[in-house]
Amino acid sequence: MKKLFVLLLIFLLFGLSGCTNATNVTEKNAAPQPASGSEVVKIGILPDVDSVPFIAADVKGYFNKEGVKVELVSFKNPVERDAALQGGAIDGEVGDILAAAFAVQNGLDVKITSITNGKYDILAAPNSGIKDVSGLKGKKVALSKNTIIEYVVDRMLSQKGFSDGEIEKVVVAQMPVRLEMLKSGKVDAACLPEPLSTLAVKSGARVLLSTKDTALAPGIMLFTVKAINNKEDSIKKVYKAYEKVTSDINANPENFRDVLATAHFPEEVAGTFEFPHYTGLSVPTDSDIKQVLDWMKAKEMLKKQLTYEDLVDDTFIKK
Repeated sequence: MKKLFVLLLIFLLFGLSGCTNATNVTEKNAAPQPASGSEVVKIGILPDVDSVPFIAADVKGYFNKEGVKVELVSFKNPVERDAALQGGAIDGEVGDILAAAFAVQNGLDVKITSITNGKYDILAAPNSGIKDVSGLKGKKVALSKNTIIEYVVDRMLSQKGFSDGEIEKVVVAQMPVRLEMLKSGKVDAACLPEPLSTLAVKSGARVLLSTKDTALAPGIMLFTVKAINNKEDSIKKVYKAYEKVTSDINANPENFRDVLATAHFPEEVAGTFEFPHYTGLSVPTDSDIKQVLDWMKAKEMLKKQLTYEDLVDDTFIKK
């Protein structure tokens, strides 16, 4: 019964309505809000660590201090987020390189404007007996198909000498279900982002591989070219706020722990979650993009040839 309650709680936390606005709470001493007639930058987010700086900038008043009006639109999964981008409901999103490539391929003109600092882990189930990466050979690994999750699994395992077919991929699209299957031992391992990875570790799972220990940079911020052209000054202010809030998080993460509740992190994770070190503004390298595109080609996901220039715009990271 307790197990069922925990699963229900996780679904409630991560199954938020597809287009609910993130709270717009500001500190009492924040600068005056932008005029009501000013343009709004709409950014799609998920309940993950990549989105935390944007939520912190909203809740703590950093956007207001820069004089920019930002609407954070929360989604329960990447499919709904990307559909909103395609439909013009949002100007940009906290996403990944695959999402950008799929958008451009489908005729939506978008550009990757910076990388984010999310993390993906491959974890062994609590009672699997798997002690290290070599123990994954021939085992069931839960992931989502044709996504950044599958990409990082393939890349991290190939770096450890694995070849295609040496693990049994079990497709589980819903992340809370994937977590529960890992905890219950229905799969031997799974790939999860934060904060679900931390939740899995609390249940006895073991981290075998993590993107934080690699040069992989799959998490990115992107905007539509329409938004870049029409809201350039506002997006620059978004990035000024992002730089300031990430610097402050790095300096004293405990001052931002309360933001995790607004980010819909599970309560049992929020108190012990280890914030990543947020890096300065940068864009993916040519190698980062090429590796993803080559992987997509091998999986026959790309219908057209794409280049680095098709996907990346470094305008907003330049000083």
